[in-house]
Amino acid sequence: MLTFTQRKEQAAKLCGIHYQEPEMAIIISNLNSADKLFENAARRAWTRREKITDLTADKQYYQIASDMHRVSSVRCKTSGNGDVIVPLSEVQSEYEWNKLNSYPFRTSYPTHYFIRGNDEIGIYPCPSENIEGGLIVGYEPRIRDMGIDDFTFTANVVKGGVDITNPDNEGLPGGFKDYMTENFWIKSNDAEDGNWYKVQKVVNANKMQIDNNYLGPSGNGVSFTMGQVPPYPEEYHEAAIYYACFKFFAMRKDTDSSAMYRTLFQDALDQYRETYGSKTTGGVINPGVYNVPNITDVFKMGTLTEGE
Repeated sequence: MLTFTQRKEQAAKLCGIHYQEPEMAIIISNLNSADKLFENAARRAWTRREKITDLTADKQYYQIASDMHRVSSVRCKTSGNGDVIVPLSEVQSEYEWNKLNSYPFRTSYPTHYFIRGNDEIGIYPCPSENIEGGLIVGYEPRIRDMGIDDFTFTANVVKGGVDITNPDNEGLPGGFKDYMTENFWIKSNDAEDGNWYKVQKVVNANKMQIDNNYLGPSGNGVSFTMGQVPPYPEEYHEAAIYYACFKFFAMRKDTDSSAMYRTLFQDALDQYRETYGSKTTGGVINPGVYNVPNITDVFKMGTLTEGE
């Protein structure tokens, strides 16, 4: 697990500059670019989200949320039974969408959707009545740039629990904030387990929750480190450092160093795409696929060919 600060400092060291030099602005920009390249490689399956909004009678177009990068699925509740949620079919062609809408009518729930431009979702047919929480959109979120350095604070925690409470005002002025649910992780400086915990929810300024049970010792005033962590598997966190170094040395006209770091980055990207490009994985190592032969295969295997 590498935080933003750790990656920034490692990149500076490999590039032979101090992490507070003005050139770090370019390196930080390239670290964030590498994160986006990695998320694109696996279609953001690790960070998939859903948003729910109300369906309004006779309203066809709905605004896409600002953090939506690409829509994955659209579902709607039916007006007669709120427990029934129906998946909608996508219309990709604008011509087909306009053709469909040449026969407007209303119904209890839509059957199709269309992405208009980059900021609207259209549904067809229009709902005949208001449906609370009727539109459910699954999407790949935009990846936010990282730029907040690690910081240390103390708080109260109970072993086996998920609540982190009463942070000190010196280490964390103003307490917990909503933005800390965006790729922030914490680690206890007083525990020996070495676990990082993702910030799952900020309840208020004095209380937040982590995504898994805390395994360190209970206590008041326990020291924690919090930092931003890229939203893809930790074994690839170093790859963004290679990308930043590749860009840095390319600008310096150091072709040998640039080529080396580019190869390291590309190898990691290819391995990541192969390993995490699919949402599921098999349970066993299966280097080859064995198909049971059918009757045609049997005849082929039993046929002698001249010269063999």
